Amino acid sequence: MQKRTKKRNKLTTNSEITELAYALHVSANRLRLTISQINIPAAYRLQIARHVQWMIGQAKSLGEELNAPQPNAFLTKDSTEKIAEHLGLFD
Repeated sequence: MQKRTKKRNKLTTNSEITELAYALHVSANRLRLTISQINIPAAYRLQIARHVQWMIGQAKSLGEELNAPQPNAFLTKDSTEKIAEHLGLFD
């Protein structure tokens, strides 16, 4: 019997997991760029930076949730894009 985790149920496909990982990476990159370009208090910048790191960590951990677990699948946005292209998400 296949075990359920917090991030995935039995009906979640590899494509859906990849799409989520990609969205997390894109959002994290956009937030990181934005906080470096705008004038906000340092404390708020640090708080958002922690959220960025959390999002990247979540994206990376989604590799474990694939049907054939690949812990290094979603380490970067580029590696996630390659997997997404392979799965046909950008068609």
